[in-house]
Amino acid sequence: MSTTGDRQNLLSIGDVADATGISTDTIRVWERRYGRPVPIRLPSGHRRYTVDQMHWLRRVAEALAQGGRPSKIVKADEAELDALLEDKQPETPEPALISEAELDRYLDLIRRYRENDLLDLLWAEWNQHGPAVFLTRRLTPLLERVGSMWARGDLDVRHEHFLSEVVVYFLRAARLGLEVNPTGPVLVLATLEGETHRLGLYMAAVICTLGGGRPHLLGGETPCEEIASAARELNAAAIGLSVSLATGGVQTDRCLGHLREMLPESVRIVVGGRGGRGARRGPRGVEYAERLEDFYDWVKGWTA
Repeated sequence: MSTTGDRQNLLSIGDVADATGISTDTIRVWERRYGRPVPIRLPSGHRRYTVDQMHWLRRVAEALAQGGRPSKIVKADEAELDALLEDKQPETPEPALISEAELDRYLDLIRRYRENDLLDLLWAEWNQHGPAVFLTRRLTPLLERVGSMWARGDLDVRHEHFLSEVVVYFLRAARLGLEVNPTGPVLVLATLEGETHRLGLYMAAVICTLGGGRPHLLGGETPCEEIASAARELNAAAIGLSVSLATGGVQTDRCLGHLREMLPESVRIVVGGRGGRGARRGPRGVEYAERLEDFYDWVKGWTA
């Protein structure tokens, strides 16, 4: 039985959340799903935690920040957790992907439609990590996680759409603050007819600017003939197209082949997005960069 002195050393769930960076909702979910941490219940029903539990949760948060999965980390015993935390890190470790605690923070703002707070958080991430790392290691994983949650029914489509619109607004403003190479090659960015997902275009525009190119956005659902005409009028050196899983397929390949025939071979065509190629070979004369990191490498090679 706990003494009065012991109870004075107990921590509330809010105290634990502040000390570990893990939200109170996440702690409760772990208790239900994994049986840990086990709180001490006061007669009032309120949860209380020991200092040892708080230290354990800090170590869990650290392991999650290194890319671990909650289903593995939270259920790990002390020896397994030691082994995970003692794994040697690369000499120049990449910034951590979005952790569970950070994801919870974003989800809370998304579910409450806190647009200004969400924008403040995006700006803080942009300034802390820099544009390239922010896009590839922070924003992209966040969007993928939210998309997966929507697909499983853990988020509604209105929440996913709200986040997309806020991110588009943010990227438009953020790109205005980047220095543009006035002599860089021109990249026309668009999506094909039937492709309504345009968020990838704004991310690609930022990456193109960072890599020394000059992006020109045509927007979504643009006919091939219009893309080709814009490329000629802008004297573009390349065309970038975003294709999602929803539209990627044989018909997209036909459109890409048609676009390739309308342009001289000197104008490169690069396709980004998870629906770009998949297991298909794809039409000749079209390059693919499924991940944003791949597209960044492509841009740097292209501008060089």
